Amino acid sequence: MRAITPPSQDPARRPGRPAKLDGDGENQREALLQIASAHFAKAGYEGASLRAIADEAGLAHGLIRHYFGGKDALWEAAADFLFGQVHAAMTDALSAVDLNDAVARFEAQVRASVRTAARIPHLAGFVMQAGIAGGPRYDRLVEKHLRPAYDFALEPFHQLTNEKRAAGIDPHFAFILSTNAALGPFAQSANSRALAGMDMSDPDIADAYADTLIAILKHGVLRQS
Repeated sequence: MRAITPPSQDPARRPGRPAKLDGDGENQREALLQIASAHFAKAGYEGASLRAIADEAGLAHGLIRHYFGGKDALWEAAADFLFGQVHAAMTDALSAVDLNDAVARFEAQVRASVRTAARIPHLAGFVMQAGIAGGPRYDRLVEKHLRPAYDFALEPFHQLTNEKRAAGIDPHFAFILSTNAALGPFAQSANSRALAGMDMSDPDIADAYADTLIAILKHGVLRQS
């Protein structure tokens, strides 16, 4: 199995604004990354304000330049931070799975994606905004994070194809379906609250959704006997 290339950012800590900032440099840096990634997801690179990010973190504006040097470097660090969370969640999920069992690996990857999206609902928005803007920044995101994750995500599907257990659908379509279905409901969680009274960030609801998504995807991806 080829692992996802881990980014330089330490993914050990979960996203979410820390309850207390005690002046420690690592806490300050992480707070800025957490808040910046959400701002970039909402407003895009051009629309995000460094001053607004610092204000929300309760930190001096100059600390962004102190830790990151500027807006472009902050965006790059935020991307590393987000995909560090993805990498950590996927690694943890697959550690309990027989990687020779393509179906079990497929299920674990989908569940890990859903759980990560529940914890980081702005993950999809960050990638979407980068894609809309395009240009060198998006190209770097593709090569550093998106393409390795894409190739990794399709490995169980290719394994199923080799075992003649996969339905005849395009692998890229399978990726689009599984990824958008895993991330989309959490990026639009306000709709679930408004229409069904559901809090998609609730871990139990997220797992119930993962069960449903896995059942639907397996029906479409696996060859029916």
